[in-house]
Parts: sequence; structure tokens; C-alpha cells
Amino acid sequence: MQIKKFLKPIEPIFNKGLDRVGSIIHAHKKVNFLFGALFGAFDGLLRSPKETAQSPPFIRNNYDVKRFMGAVLVALVIGWVLPAIYFYGWQCVISKLLVSFIIGVFVVDVLWAIIAREDHISEGGFVSCLLVPAILPPQSPLWLVGLGAAAAILFRNILGGVGYNLVNPALFSRLFLTVCFPALLVTGYQTPFTGMPDLHTFRYGLDAVTHATPLTAFKTNGEVASYLSLLFGTASGSLGETCRLALILTGLWLIKIKVVNWRLPVSYLGSVFAISVFFSLTMGKAVAPPIFQILSGGLILGAFFMATDPITTTYSQKAKWIYGAGCGFITVLLRDFTTLSEGAMYAILLMNLVAVPIQSLIVRTRYRR
Repeated sequence: MQIKKFLKPIEPIFNKGLDRVGSIIHAHKKVNFLFGALFGAFDGLLRSPKETAQSPPFIRNNYDVKRFMGAVLVALVIGWVLPAIYFYGWQCVISKLLVSFIIGVFVVDVLWAIIAREDHISEGGFVSCLLVPAILPPQSPLWLVGLGAAAAILFRNILGGVGYNLVNPALFSRLFLTVCFPALLVTGYQTPFTGMPDLHTFRYGLDAVTHATPLTAFKTNGEVASYLSLLFGTASGSLGETCRLALILTGLWLIKIKVVNWRLPVSYLGSVFAISVFFSLTMGKAVAPPIFQILSGGLILGAFFMATDPITTTYSQKAKWIYGAGCGFITVLLRDFTTLSEGAMYAILLMNLVAVPIQSLIVRTRYRR
């Protein structure tokens, strides 16, 4: 209540400023083509959508696609971009983001929009291109990041654009790169910087010292990394999976504002924990411990930001429990009983493919006569 009282006097000035920026963007055709949808996403996040239904039925809901995308963009920046800059240096992170956005959004997406004669590029492209560097090793070459961003945007657009994704575009690009360049995807993991940053470390990060990921170390010699190092980001991993505490907090924020359905991360993480407990009790140290399973790899990033993609998941509440549990079961199965050290990517992609059959089965079971 005190925050609302504090913001109330400046609300007219704030609204006037946003309206002025919006009018400037919409007044220039090229600027609106490139950034109109992105501005609309953040405007929708900061303020309620201006569009209202003109005929019944009327549903009281402040969320639309732009507001959803704006919230996800903010969560990703806080959840992985800022921690990654601290742990690996801004040159490592910003250069990959620039390449991802330039190739994915401002080349591939723009060319597609011109060919398809669309009014503007979608804000969904920014979300996909923000996720691509997050799921790659810190030492990934820039051309690999650009290729992944191009594959993600091209794959999404070929299927019809935002809202028609068969699977998560960012994960598809990671799978594509894994198949084409496996050596680059299993190496390039370096030790994150720890300690008080100075100008050198903030700019360049720690000198590139390759290090096995916690899951790979467990596969090879049974080593279990410190849970605190996994939680706070001092263990090696992909750029976006470094500080899992930040990912958890931003994921909870998305749940609070109802951008993310809580059933999906709860069922995903809960099933990983339950299945890991079962295998640990029956097989001992041959399988990874439950907490280690949850805090290692890309599980937290996938559970909050990828498995929750509303386009590639189910819309029934009951089906979401099945979907999340399926992701958890496949993740643990691949991690503990195959040669793969990580299984979250494959689990989410496989469940993306069976989301429609699961939804259809739930509907038929509920409404059968």
C-alpha cells in the first residue's frame, strides 16, 4: 500500500512519458517495424493493456501476449544475464547477446518479415535469442551462437511464427547444434569467477580455464559438487544455468504474477526429486542424489523458463501435472541410465512432441459418454 501511495503522484508523469516514447516509435515506420512489438511488450508489463473486447464474452484479465513476453524478458535478464556478467565478464556475455540478437532478430527475423510482408517483427524473437546463449557453454564461439539463433528463429517462422511452435525454438537450436557440432557442446565450460570483482574481471571475467560440469564430473568419477556452489553459481555450467538462486527467484516472480503456471515447475522438480529418492534408495550411490539432481545442469532453467512455454505445453491443469512429471521422469532416466550427462533438454523436447496427445487423452477421458 505504501508503494502504491508513493507511485500515485508520479503515475501521470510516468504514463505521459511512455505515451510520448510510444508515439515516437510508432511515428517512424522503420523503428516501429524493428522495436514496436518490443516496446509494446514492456509497455504491457508496466501498464495494463489498452485493448479491450468490444463484444461479449468479457473476461477480466490484464495479460496478453505482449505483457507475457515482457515479463519473461525481464526475468531472463535478472535471472541469467546479470549473474553471467558477474561470473564470466561482460565481454563474454554481451558479445554473445549482440550476435544472437543481430543474427536471429535483425537478420533472419527481419528478412522473414519482409518476405512475408508482416507489419513488424515479433517480440518472441527477442525471447528466443535471449535464451540461445543461455544454454551454450561460456567459451562457445560467436559463430556458433549466431548459428543457433538463426536456427531458432527460422524453425519458429517455418512452423507459422509465434503461437505455432512444435517444440521450444531455443531448445531445438541447441539440439541442432549438438547434432552438428558435438565437440563444441561438450567442451568450453570454464570455472566461474569468484570473489570481489575488479575492472579486469568485470570486463573479461576469469581467465578461461576449462572445467568439467558437475554432471559430467559425477558421471566420470562420482564427484558430487557442493550444493552451495550449485545454488550460488560458483560451479561450471552453461551461461544461463550458473546462478540457480537468481533463476529460482525470478521463476517464483513469474509464478506470482501468473505468467508461469506453478503446476509445471512443481511437477517437474517434484518428480525429479521423488524419482531420484527412489533410485537412490534402491541403487545407492550409482545414481545422483536428489538435491544434486535438482541443482545441477539446466534443470532449474528448463523447469521455470522452457517447460512452461504455453505454446508447447498442455493447457489443461491436470495435463500439466502429467506433462511435468513426464519431463522429470525422462530427465532422471537419461541422466542416470544413459551415457548422456544432461537430460533436461531432451526431456522437454520429447514432452513437447507428446503434449497434444496428452491433452487430447485428458479431454477424451473427462468428457467421454
